[in-house]
Amino acid sequence: MERLKEFIKREILSTLKGDIIGGITVAFVALPLALSFGVLSGAGAAAGVYGAIFCGILTSIFGGTKAQISGPTGAMTVVLVDMAAKYGMEGLVASMILAGLFQILMGLLKLGKYIHLIPRPVIVGFTNGIGILIFTSQFKYYQMSPILCLLTLALMFAIPMISKKLPYALIALIIGTIVSKLWLPMPAAATVGEIPIMMPTLQIPNFLALNMVDVAQAGLVLALLGVLESLLAALVVDEMTGTKHNSDREIVGQGIANTVAGSFGLLIGTGAIVRSVVNVNAGGRGRLSGITHAIVLLLLIAVFGDLASGIPLAVLGGILMGTSLKMIEYRESYRLARASKEAFVVIAITTILTVAVDLTFAVAIGTMVSAISMLFSVANSYIEEVEIPCDKLQKKIKSFNIQGQMFFMVSESLIHAIEVKAAGADIVVINLSHSQTVDITGVIVLGKLKDGLAINGIRTIFTGIPESAYKKMRALDILDGSEEEINLGNKREAIRYAQLIAHSEDGNIDCHCLFDQNASLAE
Repeated sequence: MERLKEFIKREILSTLKGDIIGGITVAFVALPLALSFGVLSGAGAAAGVYGAIFCGILTSIFGGTKAQISGPTGAMTVVLVDMAAKYGMEGLVASMILAGLFQILMGLLKLGKYIHLIPRPVIVGFTNGIGILIFTSQFKYYQMSPILCLLTLALMFAIPMISKKLPYALIALIIGTIVSKLWLPMPAAATVGEIPIMMPTLQIPNFLALNMVDVAQAGLVLALLGVLESLLAALVVDEMTGTKHNSDREIVGQGIANTVAGSFGLLIGTGAIVRSVVNVNAGGRGRLSGITHAIVLLLLIAVFGDLASGIPLAVLGGILMGTSLKMIEYRESYRLARASKEAFVVIAITTILTVAVDLTFAVAIGTMVSAISMLFSVANSYIEEVEIPCDKLQKKIKSFNIQGQMFFMVSESLIHAIEVKAAGADIVVINLSHSQTVDITGVIVLGKLKDGLAINGIRTIFTGIPESAYKKMRALDILDGSEEEINLGNKREAIRYAQLIAHSEDGNIDCHCLFDQNASLAE
């Protein structure tokens, strides 16, 4: 009993006032978005609103981020539209249920920490692409009434200039609807339509009649996207509140909410950054804020359901156009692109592929390009070029220290960087004394480097090779043993050896002379 009292005091009473105010405030922000995303998905406005209610309550109870608000979002809805077109409504419902189950499994397997491995430029790129997709998908509603749509879009940007605390989407919705009623009446087919005030019914699909490979793949895409969005939103909430979320619990909570919502044919959701920020700024800090937001949404539909049914689709189109334009990360794209050309390329590729091909493909290719660019950057940072005075020598010598481990992930890009830097040299000294690990791929690539330089008339001298790697190079006939003392020796001896070769007329020098006599060379 004492534990229960302590729990109520800590989890509910300590943040009660802020949670109620935050929940009420965010409900007015969430309502127009839930209606819009429901219409956009093709499942209907009711599916969007009730999806927000189910997700809001269940993720607040089971999730791992106390002040986070969950519900349908733009990114998730864009994918749902595509899946509804491919698999029909029954396939869509099946994929949403599986998405929730996949998320529960991910959370139980404690995979939350790995989701953050997706590079930031990729996230920015697909967010930009989703914003563009949402914007272009509203053209059909724009054509119903261009004036209403543009008016609503203008209000989405004008109202925040007056006060950022105003629920601009809700105000734009109300003004747009009033203008329609007074001056631009719309036919019933061009409005939201009836939103039933009743408990949604179970819509368990016939999985056996579906192509489960396609449906499972779709569910996995939804699950991954939902997890990524939720954890990104959780990081924002952490930064604002000074707390630390539980990634795996957050994923499980989202999974439970989406499994239940999907089973009733409602839009599944994710942690929503904008709604969570509104909640925190209004004072929300606990789980009660998300529950309050869901209850207020239900009350708004119960009280204003008849009025909501007459909202023009052109107005919702304007709201989504404004939302999509605000989604595009202009500042972050510019900041990253200015800091790194590689980041600009990744952002551009991911954005274009998201719009032109597919979100999953875009993220996969963007991550791959980002990884490749990172490996080339690592390769260049691994290489230290040492200046060798060549004024008194007949041939030009270049010396490189490899400052890290030679393993399969960096070997190819590292060797490519050396080939570029070695241009113009006659002799190249490669020092591996700082590479205590050289795996079999690294050994093979070193052999390729030697052959490649030889084709261009460049002689390669290895030094500081770890003994285990040297044995592999001998076994693969990369080295013949004639320069063993140099290969296993130090950089100073290797450079003296290279200078002797550069002094000679035919380039044939017995390396043993370094150890048999004291050669006198200009250092």
